[in-house]
Amino acid sequence: MTTMTELPAKHPPGGTAAGGGRNSTGRTPGRRRRPSGALAGWLSVAPALVVILGFTFYPMVQSMLLSTDHWNLLGPRTFVGAENYSAILGAGTFRTSLLNTLVFTVITIAGTYVLALATAMAANRELASARFVRTVTVLPAVIPMVVAGLVWKWLYEPDHGLINTLIGLFGADGARWLFDNDLALPAVAVVSVWKEFGIYALILLGGLQRIPDEIYEAATIDRAGPWRQFRSITLPMLRPAGAAVFLLLLFNSFKVFDQVWVMTEGGPGTATLTVVTFIYTRLLTDVGVASAASVVLFVILLAITLVRLKLTSREES
Repeated sequence: MTTMTELPAKHPPGGTAAGGGRNSTGRTPGRRRRPSGALAGWLSVAPALVVILGFTFYPMVQSMLLSTDHWNLLGPRTFVGAENYSAILGAGTFRTSLLNTLVFTVITIAGTYVLALATAMAANRELASARFVRTVTVLPAVIPMVVAGLVWKWLYEPDHGLINTLIGLFGADGARWLFDNDLALPAVAVVSVWKEFGIYALILLGGLQRIPDEIYEAATIDRAGPWRQFRSITLPMLRPAGAAVFLLLLFNSFKVFDQVWVMTEGGPGTATLTVVTFIYTRLLTDVGVASAASVVLFVILLAITLVRLKLTSREES
């Protein structure tokens, strides 16, 4: 009886039968290993992180370091510790600039929110004029703030400005808007309200469009009037969009500079001197004082933001 000798099976070069074309490492030849999901995510956000670290985090750290030095950009830097903070917190000019900034912020937030909400509610209706309202209200936002400030400075001109001319048609005397200590700051705040309310109206409009119509229909069946629906439905359900608008207005108002510098340069006297204007005027004489004021402004904004976020999370829970 002849015994057949079993020969080993032949396989293609570089592979094994069990591996299905894979080498000893378990990988298919010619294929590169893809990065994991976490690594791919970090790689995708790496450019943005570099920009944030380079243009936000680094200047912030540098300002904190400079706030402990005395430096006028020409001579050597001298370490003075917390002396700059004591100087600005004890200076009446800085306290005035902080108070002016708070007043400007209150006027801007109140005026912009009310006007933006009214505009959003008008644009939310199914009317032929809704598209026109949306377009017109956004137009001021595309105008550079410097240009807007120059235009409004001419409008406020005491002798030949358009506003006083219109007031004179009714037999009343015009005001020296930008030269009156009591009127200058509200006059500048009006420019911010006029320029920015359209953008915030779009944010609130998005919040209004997320409210289901069925809720209003049910409220109408229950004989709830327009004011009751606005107070009990619109405002509570618009709270997330309203919180976003509040934070944006808060940051923009505290950082106000362009229109103030173009229209009044902080005057008359210190009537429109804001914190950022104070920082700008001190920057060329003492970088340390300007940096200390910047750090104080950052701490104030951070504290307000954390409180607002805490309140928002508590309301949502």
